[in-house]
Amino acid sequence: MVDAFAWFTRWQRWLQSRSGRLLGYLWLGALAGALLLSAQYAYQGSLSVEEYAFACDPFGYLRMARQVRQAVANLDLPQFHLESSQTRLLIDLMQLREVPLGLWEEMVAPHAHHYFPRAGSVGVQYPPGTGLMLAFFPEGHAVDGLNQATIALFLVTGFLVLILAGTRRAWFSAGFVTMALYLGLVMLRKIGTDSYSINAALAPLLLGFLCIFAALGLRSSPGRDRAAWVAAFVGGCLLGFTILIRLPVIFLVPGLLMLLWPQSWRPSIRDLLMPFSLGIVVTGLVPLLAHQYHTTGAWYLPTYGGADSAPPRLQPLWANLRYYLGGGRGSQHNWALFVLLIGVGGLLIYCARHKRTHLDLSWTRLSGSALTLWGLPTVYFLTHHIAISYYSIPATFGAVLLVALGALTIECCSSPAAYRTRSTRGGGLRWVALALALLPGIATLVPAWLAYARDAAPIARPARHFVLPADLSAEHAWVWADLLSGTFWYYGNKPAFKIGFTVPDTRALVYGFVSERGEPQYLVRDSATMQEIMQEISHMGGRLEPRGEVEGHPYFLIHWPKGGPISTPLRDAPS
Repeated sequence: MVDAFAWFTRWQRWLQSRSGRLLGYLWLGALAGALLLSAQYAYQGSLSVEEYAFACDPFGYLRMARQVRQAVANLDLPQFHLESSQTRLLIDLMQLREVPLGLWEEMVAPHAHHYFPRAGSVGVQYPPGTGLMLAFFPEGHAVDGLNQATIALFLVTGFLVLILAGTRRAWFSAGFVTMALYLGLVMLRKIGTDSYSINAALAPLLLGFLCIFAALGLRSSPGRDRAAWVAAFVGGCLLGFTILIRLPVIFLVPGLLMLLWPQSWRPSIRDLLMPFSLGIVVTGLVPLLAHQYHTTGAWYLPTYGGADSAPPRLQPLWANLRYYLGGGRGSQHNWALFVLLIGVGGLLIYCARHKRTHLDLSWTRLSGSALTLWGLPTVYFLTHHIAISYYSIPATFGAVLLVALGALTIECCSSPAAYRTRSTRGGGLRWVALALALLPGIATLVPAWLAYARDAAPIARPARHFVLPADLSAEHAWVWADLLSGTFWYYGNKPAFKIGFTVPDTRALVYGFVSERGEPQYLVRDSATMQEIMQEISHMGGRLEPRGEVEGHPYFLIHWPKGGPISTPLRDAPS
């Protein structure tokens, strides 16, 4: 055993020699290859993502991008409201009959929009960041351009990090950062059309974290306080803009504030905390409040509907635990947290001693910051009654990236001291620790190659060309739809209403009102909900006449009895 320990000590010395550095450079080269394969894998997947205004998020974000482009061309502010004569008739009807707002605020609008009573109009529910990002690219190629720019940024960042790691001999943290970038590329490929806000958030999130740790590194060097201050401010601006893309990103801020808080716990204007906070206010909070005022009529009112902006509740906790932490779709990226935790543990055991530096960052602070950054948004979504898989992506990616860049900063700003092991057991333990510290890099190399080999060919993108049937496009035709409600607005400039987003009595009121006006009503069966509404219409005495298809979905002309729907008393309807 003593001979084994002596051999291990000689191996450590060799690792620090020229031959050992060559082995380290080969390791970095392998990580660079994994990044290239991951970028290719993400790019191939992005080729299948179609830019099509359908359902909720794609329609809402693409319409916001269109409004931004038009506003820039006209040197004006973008207008995120929707208006039509039919929309106004429905709003007047609901107000005249004193129907509670919660029963019709969604019904009078397409997906991603609802009625704001204080503003008196229908508007979009999202903050403007995603629309701004998409508007940088031409319509029809915006999602492609955004995805490709994000992939290029991740690839360039990875190569620069590996070069830095090679110059500073930060072999272990290079694997951590490579795994974080690989995770982001996998997220980009898998998100598809679920929400373009994830595509838009990854790049500023990465750049913001890079600026934060660059500020910490610069602060540890004498005479670079001003550069550190600027880097922290830019990092705050990027994080603030990310909040404009996805509002829940604001839950990441407390963890970052903990990371930047001064050692004295008494912040001053010279500390990095101040420029970082200022950046968040300038590009995040102030524009957000201005957007809310412009859209809702009051700066303190959120643009999201009641279901999305509802306060946390304990009722959905158990189901959400299974969804986000117990193997549900929301937990599909949690493996990276587990692997990184193992890698950090191995690194701390293997490199137990470091020379002291001026770096204002420790593993204790980094761990607390990462736990807070991941824990706050996770707790919020565990108590949020709407559970969607991509809600957890910013917190998961942010926590992995934070720890990876923190490890890189610590390893680059400090050099290992002489290792001393007093027992043969210590030598064996460090062999295990070495394997654990390399695990994040290995966990990137293997799946990157397997994914590339399995999916070498790009997935074909479906070709769509929206055609609005003539009877639906008529000025006085009323369209009741679900998933295609936004598609009608975007491609046909035709109002369509989410008639399923209310109760039967309100629907009967609307049917009777339009029937009394003598105007045709069409129903598009574009979801299971619309199939149920068709049955409800039959029970109300209506007859559904098939008239054709739109985007592969059948639509029907509704014929009502002479007196309208059976259960509808109509009086004093607006004309």
